[in-house]
Amino acid sequence: MKLYKEVFMPRILSAIYLLIALLTLFALTSGHAQASGGPARTVTMAAGPYIVDINLYQDPPYTDQPLQLTVVPHDSSLQLSGQIIAQPGLGTDAVPLHAKLTAIGDKTGTLRGSVSMPVHGAWQIVIQLDGPRGAGSATVPVVVGAPGAMPEWLAWLIGSSPLLFIAVWIWQQHRYRRALLANKQ
Repeated sequence: MKLYKEVFMPRILSAIYLLIALLTLFALTSGHAQASGGPARTVTMAAGPYIVDINLYQDPPYTDQPLQLTVVPHDSSLQLSGQIIAQPGLGTDAVPLHAKLTAIGDKTGTLRGSVSMPVHGAWQIVIQLDGPRGAGSATVPVVVGAPGAMPEWLAWLIGSSPLLFIAVWIWQQHRYRRALLANKQ
């Protein structure tokens, strides 16, 4: 009995505390695929006479959250203008959305824009460009997802709460056993 009290019970409690700490750390550091520094997805396409990189900053995009994108021409001397058209795909009950592309203040010819799609499902992001070589367009398919029903941290908190109750139950059983042994002696 003394071996159990001195060796096994502290190890069991330490393991439970470590498990709770690791689950808490994992829950706080988990996240979805949203790029914080760079683009989440880059697509190189020909938009008529222009070769451009289309950078999407969220993959997959979610409903009612703006999808930020940039259009970077391979020929940085081109001064382009254009617009974004988000067209719903098959089975997506929505209307086409339009947004303007604006030039970033640098000399690279980069254009920036955002579009917020209100319905989840398949969409076609059409980039229409105008420049010195004429007009052109490129299409990028995306699937817009629905956001989660609750925040991730709350889901982890609810999901890991039984572990806390199990740890408290084990601790109470340990105290109860100690009290029984103390009364026996």
